[in-house]
Amino acid sequence: MLDMGFEEDVRFILGKTCSARQMVIFSATWLAVVHRLAQEYMAPNPVKVVIGSKDLTASHDVMQIVEVLDDRARYERLTAFKISLHWLNRMGNI
Repeated sequence: MLDMGFEEDVRFILGKTCSARQMVIFSATWLAVVHRLAQEYMAPNPVKVVIGSKDLTASHDVMQIVEVLDDRARYERLTAFKISLHWLNRMGNI
């Protein structure tokens, strides 16, 4: 959300919170702006917990396909997808 222009709103909300509080920030990507927010609004020595490798990168093997569909086609596509997931799950392929 910060990269979409919500940094000012987040700062406004954080500025209105009580100073005697516990704060937790979750972020899938720890960008510089998230780090700055943590340094500014959290205790003097915030703790950063990293799950997995710090050097993790996105997989280049993943292909994403976007289809723009009207309501009827979207319903039909979703129904077919749910049926295929159901059968794959029953057969143990997922």
